[in-house]
Amino acid sequence: MFAALASDRLGADSIILAALTALMAAQVITVKEGFQGFANEGVLTVLALFVVAEGITKTGALDWYIGKVLGSPTNASSAQLRILAPVTFASAFLNNTPIVVVMIPIIQKWARNIHIPVQQLMIPLSFASILGGTCTLIGTSTNLVVVGLLEERYPNDPDVSIGLFDIGLYGVPVALVGMAYILFASPYLLPGGGGQSQDALNSLEKNEEILLGARLTSWSPAVSRTVKRSGLRDTGGIYLVSVVRAATGHAYQSIAPEEPLQHGDVLWFSGSASSVGDLRKIPGLISYQNDEVEKINEKVHDRRLVQAVIARKGPLVGKTVKEVQFRKRYGAAVIAVHREGKRVHEHPGNVKLQAGDVLLLEAGPSFIAKSGENDRSFALLAEVEDSAPPRLSLLIPALLITAGMLVVFMADWTSLLVSALVASMLMVALGILSEQEARDAVNWEVFITVAAAFGIGTALVNSGVAGGIANFLVDVGTALGIGEAGLLGAVYFATFLISNVVTNNAAAALLFPVALNAAEQTGTDRVLMSYALMLGASASFMSPFGYTTNLLIYGPGGYKYKDFLLFGTPMQIVLWVASIAFLAIIEPWYISWIAAAAILGIIIALRLFCLSRTALRAGEEK
Repeated sequence: MFAALASDRLGADSIILAALTALMAAQVITVKEGFQGFANEGVLTVLALFVVAEGITKTGALDWYIGKVLGSPTNASSAQLRILAPVTFASAFLNNTPIVVVMIPIIQKWARNIHIPVQQLMIPLSFASILGGTCTLIGTSTNLVVVGLLEERYPNDPDVSIGLFDIGLYGVPVALVGMAYILFASPYLLPGGGGQSQDALNSLEKNEEILLGARLTSWSPAVSRTVKRSGLRDTGGIYLVSVVRAATGHAYQSIAPEEPLQHGDVLWFSGSASSVGDLRKIPGLISYQNDEVEKINEKVHDRRLVQAVIARKGPLVGKTVKEVQFRKRYGAAVIAVHREGKRVHEHPGNVKLQAGDVLLLEAGPSFIAKSGENDRSFALLAEVEDSAPPRLSLLIPALLITAGMLVVFMADWTSLLVSALVASMLMVALGILSEQEARDAVNWEVFITVAAAFGIGTALVNSGVAGGIANFLVDVGTALGIGEAGLLGAVYFATFLISNVVTNNAAAALLFPVALNAAEQTGTDRVLMSYALMLGASASFMSPFGYTTNLLIYGPGGYKYKDFLLFGTPMQIVLWVASIAFLAIIEPWYISWIAAAAILGIIIALRLFCLSRTALRAGEEK
């Protein structure tokens, strides 16, 4: 199975399901054990969270706000740092799965807007959420599993009690070291480390420039602000090229950054067709052709942006959009016109069309099929990806539903699965999502892969492979004769090795009796041993299947199995050494914090120095 996964010739879901089938056929596991993952509460929770995250994404505005919070970094290291710090902190107190599910589509669009390869950001997103989980007792369910087993084994023993932030004494410096490794190693070991790929640059160059007009509403946060402070001058792939003042009708072809914007101003943006969908998600802007768009006889949920090229001998040549009554005739609204070599600033309805003009249309789902089959008006039709109109007015309800879901879960009123299901149903009931969009939001490949992995883990336990490896490694650690450090190192190594092939909770539960027996026999601190189990079980970095968040970003990040091996294996070793040093060697504990913070600071300083040297050299060459 692992050899097939490393080859990347078949989908991960197909390979793992085939392996699971073989294990059931060989009677290593029963059918019930093989399919237990498909009814697992955690796996089903992920499915429901996909729907919740899609509801937030469809409103559109959250992309804009979080994009502004994250800012516009000019390099991958700066972008990674803006992800690592907040995600690590949030994951210390919240379940990391919903955090990653919500952030995936936002990071994808942000990466495109700031022109940084998404491969440089998705693994840091997942790894940051894992590192954050080691900082508090509630950061990950694995910590709670270990504490529960500890209380069951040593009831009413004050010497083995663990408080909410006790693990943080060692988890925080480990997280800082992990962040330092990500910042240092990602340019060399993650795909896209050299910046934009040539394919990405080529695609940007091939995208034809579209000019789109948008009117500033009275409730826009940009009203009365200068162009520079409004955040609209450069929104990532879309650039403000001119402004037509509402009060006077004067057109500013080259508007100064200090010029204030006013209610009703028409802003003209230039960008590729794929970027226009992002423009419509900016709060406070409506299409310059909003009156025509509102008259389209299609549900808002079903509309898309379509690029249409005017046919050379078609009936539209030489006529304006108004003359041909475009909306009535085609059931679509023209929201922008692009003519090669010339920017068309006129209202789209008044432009006299020419052969080869590119129209940007808002149309229903059947427009392309009908126009392509029965009409010679267009030489080419193409739907713009991810261009459904944003539901900006539904952002607040979507956020309230999501916040309510998390509050109910954290208050322990019900499980995350139940609260996520209720949130999903409310999303559909309030029109934030259509029923079909809710169905399509579920990533079935992830579901099959995660669910089938449970059965694989059970097979490793039933066959004795997992237990045999664990006992062997603990025996080796004990036999090294270097005291606590050797035993803790062996337990940590065995735990993270197994957690990369079974779930981290299962790895912790499997190693717990072995580790605690060894601790009792050698007089090793039982609390430190428990910390080693917690840190080791959460250290799932060298396989996409060791942790749910790794699986979630596997597809969206465009990774291959070898990317996790190449980037995650050194990180696994670095954190192994750091964890044992912090647990058994460095005293007192605050020296670990100082050392870890110093390592992170040095790495950040080195990255900034290297980037400044690169920028200086590029400037000199220019």
